[in-house]
Order: sequence, then structure tokens, then C-alpha cells
Amino acid sequence: MVQDLTAFVEQLRALAASQSRERVTEELADILPEDLAEGVVRLDTEEAVDLLKLLGHELAANVLIELPTATTRSILQELPDYTVAHFLDVLPMDDALDLREELGAERFNDLLEVIPDEDAQEIRRLMTYPEDSVGRLMTERFFEVAPETTMAALLDDIRKASDEKYETVNDVYVLDPERKMLGIFSLRRALRAKPSTKAGDIMRDEVITVQATDDAEEAARRMSRYGFYGLPVLDANGRMVGLFTGDDAQEILEEATTADLESLGAVSGPVEAYLSLSVWKLAWKRIPWLLGLFVAEMLTGLVMRHYANVAPELKITALMFFVPLLIGAGGNSGSQVTTMVTRALAVGEVRPRDWLTIVSREFLTACLVGLTLGVAGYARAIFWGADPKLCLLVGIALPCIVIWSTVVGSVLPLGAKRAGIDPAVMSAPFISTFVDATGLIIYFQLALAMKVVG
Repeated sequence: MVQDLTAFVEQLRALAASQSRERVTEELADILPEDLAEGVVRLDTEEAVDLLKLLGHELAANVLIELPTATTRSILQELPDYTVAHFLDVLPMDDALDLREELGAERFNDLLEVIPDEDAQEIRRLMTYPEDSVGRLMTERFFEVAPETTMAALLDDIRKASDEKYETVNDVYVLDPERKMLGIFSLRRALRAKPSTKAGDIMRDEVITVQATDDAEEAARRMSRYGFYGLPVLDANGRMVGLFTGDDAQEILEEATTADLESLGAVSGPVEAYLSLSVWKLAWKRIPWLLGLFVAEMLTGLVMRHYANVAPELKITALMFFVPLLIGAGGNSGSQVTTMVTRALAVGEVRPRDWLTIVSREFLTACLVGLTLGVAGYARAIFWGADPKLCLLVGIALPCIVIWSTVVGSVLPLGAKRAGIDPAVMSAPFISTFVDATGLIIYFQLALAMKVVG
């Protein structure tokens, strides 16, 4: 495990710039692929590509496996075919299939001609199933036996099998000659049985299965409900064609949960690793929601304008018309970044010591988002016929409030994590209360500085 991640990242940057394979081999000889991946994900794409080219095909492939999917995809575009082919070869076939869209159909098909034919044929079979189906994610490397197989023969097979033969051996599946499912039993039960015991004698014939064309998320939730390591996958004729494994189910449920969480936090777009997102992508995931909420919050301003006209005794000034719009934009911006950073902390994509990287990225993102909302707010103030100085105030205040709330929203979950407090519990109430109050201070201080009254 790397103790000083910041120093390690700088070391990787220096190694990538050195272009020395010998130096890379010497300095990284004792570093595990998992630790290398934690450093590589914090490099620029160009630096990561340069480093991976120096690592050697096998180690580079193992590092790519450990990287977030979005990071791997961006790097693969720049790697030579022989490195990508080796990566495809060591990947589980269902994961290899996911790269087709990123590599392009033509390049992907060319790479299938390079990897072992058995793997290529499996990938082609998986490609025949619908998108988001179990068939696309299943593995064909499960542990199957005939009903007359003895425990002695079964265990001998496990001892002699290569590491690649079976993806998992937690459960043993009993099939007839036509590959119809007869039953299932655990490896633990096989170990406890007498060597002469046959599979048909200890199997359980009530088996929960899924169809290859079933929706993968529904299948993952079914697996989670029953606590299975895997679900047998059957074709339309009832033959077992694969195994839907727990790691794939966990990944699907994690992505679904993240997507729901980001939607609640008003963040759009596909689920991607936080550090793999560029500033432009971060902004694009937030701006559509903010503009939609921006329009919705203008209704509050319309209500205030109405009562200012019909009930002048309430003394509602033009300066107040834009308060809901401004604090709403600030609160929503803060909630967005808090949601993303809290999620990244929860799944281990970032740590509190990454605070400088996170805050700098969020500051640049907030500048883009704030400028967009500032232009929209300025245009809206003009449309309402507000005083030119008030229009300018709104156009300036919006970016300032968005930038401030974004910085606060990024620091708050990191500080909570550092203090041993659950960021998810602390962030939501704090961000709304704190940003609303400070947003008003920013707005009114700018109004005083610009001498805007009304």
C-alpha cells in the first residue's frame, strides 16, 4: 500500500516523462497493480498513456483492469493495439465486450482476430444478446458436472484446472447431456461428502435461474435479495449457457444507486468515476439541471412581482425579486457538488487528502456553470424590465454565489470525512442553510458596492 499518495503521483509523473523503461521497471518493481491504478487515475490522460506504454503489456493490462471504467476507456484510445489486445485477453469476456463502443466496431473486430480464438468466439456469442441483458454480462466459465460425477473426480478437476478455466467455483451446477439444469450444490458440501458420492446424490434440484434476455438490473436485485454468489443463466430452450456472477451484479446495483443519487442531487448524464471527469464534463452534467431549476425558481419571482404591484403596502422592492433565484441557484449548485463528492468518497474514488485536486476542479467547473447562469440571469432581468444596474448586479452575483457554494459544497464532505462524520448525514442540511445565508450576504454586499437600490 502506498503511504504518501501525493509523492507517489509525482513519482509516476516523473517516470512517464523519463521515457525510460528500465527506470520504470526498477522503481515500480514492488508496486501492486491496485496501487499503481490509484496513482494513474490522478494523472492526465497523456501522462497515463506514456506510463502504461513503459510498464509492459501484462502489467499495463492488470493496471487497466483496476482503473475506473471511464478512465480506462479514455486511455485505451491512445494505447497501441498489442497492449489493448493483451488487455482484452486478460479481461473477463463480459467486461471486454463493454469496450466495443469506445474502441469502435472496426478496431474492436480487428482486435478479436489477435486474441485467442476461444475468447474471441465467446465475445461474439455475448454480442448476440440484447443491450442491458443478463446475456451480455454472463460468463461461460462456470463449474459444471454430470450427475454421475464423483466428488473425487470433481476435486481432482479443480486441482488440475488452470486459473482461467473457471471464473468462480463457489457453486457446482449439475447438467444433463443436453445441458438442461438438474440441480446445484456448494463446493463446501462437495468437500464434506465422501469421495465416492455422486453429484446427483447431493444436489439441490430447486434452483433459481434467470433468462439470458432478462434485464440485468432486475436480475442483480434478485441475486441481492437471495444472497447468491451467482445465478444460472438459461436460454429459451432451458439450457444453461452461462453464469451471472456477484461482482457484475454488485457493479450494476452500484451504478443504479449512484444514478439515483445523482438524479436526486440534480446531476445528469451517465455514471462515471469522479476523477475521470474533465471540467467540461462536470459542468455539462450540472448545467441542464440548473437551468431547469433556474426556470422553475423564476415562478417565485413572478409571485413577488405580482404582490409588489397589487399590494404596494408590502413594500416588496425590485431587489427582492431575484433573491429566490440567487439563493436557489447557490443551494442547487452546492447540492450537486456535495452529492458527487460524497458518492466519490463512499466508493473510494477520492480521499480527504485529494482536497486540493477536488477544490481546484470544482472552482473551474463553477466558473463555467456560474458564467452560464449569470448570462441567463442577466437576460431574465432585462426581460422583466429591471433597472440596468440591477440587471448587471444579478449577472455578477449569480457566478459569485455559484462559485462560493460549489467550493463550500466540495470542502464540506471532505471535512466531514476527515472529522469522522458521515458526509451524507452532515452535508445536506449544512449546505442548504449555510449557502442560503452566505449567498444573501454576497448579493447585498454587491448591491451596496454597486449602489443598487430599489
